[in-house]
Amino acid sequence: MAISKKEFIFRIQNTETFIDPKVELEQYSIDASCAVDIIFFAGFEFNDINQKIIVDLGAGTGRLSMASTFFKPAHVLSVDIDLSALLILKKNIKKLQLENIIFPICSDVKYFEISKFLLPQITTIMNPPFGVKKRTADRIFLERAFAFSNIVYSIHLANKGVHNFISNFIRKYNWKIDYVLPFNMILERSFQFHRQKKKKINVNLYRFIKK
Repeated sequence: MAISKKEFIFRIQNTETFIDPKVELEQYSIDASCAVDIIFFAGFEFNDINQKIIVDLGAGTGRLSMASTFFKPAHVLSVDIDLSALLILKKNIKKLQLENIIFPICSDVKYFEISKFLLPQITTIMNPPFGVKKRTADRIFLERAFAFSNIVYSIHLANKGVHNFISNFIRKYNWKIDYVLPFNMILERSFQFHRQKKKKINVNLYRFIKK
């Protein structure tokens, strides 16, 4: 039975998030409304989700993965190095009865490989580490996504330096920026040193396509 966007957001907002988030992995939860809005951009504006294989690199507890199911993908592969996060994701997809659509995969992103020649179109939608704790953390996510995807959506901090780096970095992989959506993303409090319950940050949602 079809449900409204509002009801879908409510269901995702009531799923579990990180119990013991790891600072070094920059683990935090996207507000459910933001996750769904990001997915609506990819699924409604560009039709990049319906009947596609969706790959969520660094999926964490799965809000982007779960949000992707609104547009009826063929399957969602939720990849994360942290087994404890994936166990929470498994509980979440069971609660929402999405076990036949979302498949958690425990893997270091740098070693994750799939063959796009054996699958229908692959769209990667990811929220990689911003590189706050490890400066080059986002690079391996982009490299792996470019290796097997037809379309890539990736969230990055909105500043000129980051944009210039991304523009230059993707060129050597023969990819280009097709669209940039400025977005106010709301992050929920994850760590004890976070003073606010929620924090709004300015990001850019990039849509990358192969040249």
